[in-house]
Amino acid sequence: MAKFTFLGFLKKDNHKTIFLARDKEIILVRQGDKIAGNYEATTITDEALSIRSLTDGSEMVIPLVENRPLAGQIR
Repeated sequence: MAKFTFLGFLKKDNHKTIFLARDKEIILVRQGDKIAGNYEATTITDEALSIRSLTDGSEMVIPLVENRPLAGQIR
């Protein structure tokens, strides 16, 4: 996930959308969305993004720090 950079998030009507950048592309991610075809966003909080691998089911919690590449720990 290090190829993505967290840019920020929008909270509207109790739903969060996070903004990720990859190269020159900006990607909007909401809970339940697929990321890079291999991951599903399972939980989004103000502090972290939780994703699940669609290939092996492993889960990872990624701290959301603006303008930093995504990096997290597998649970």
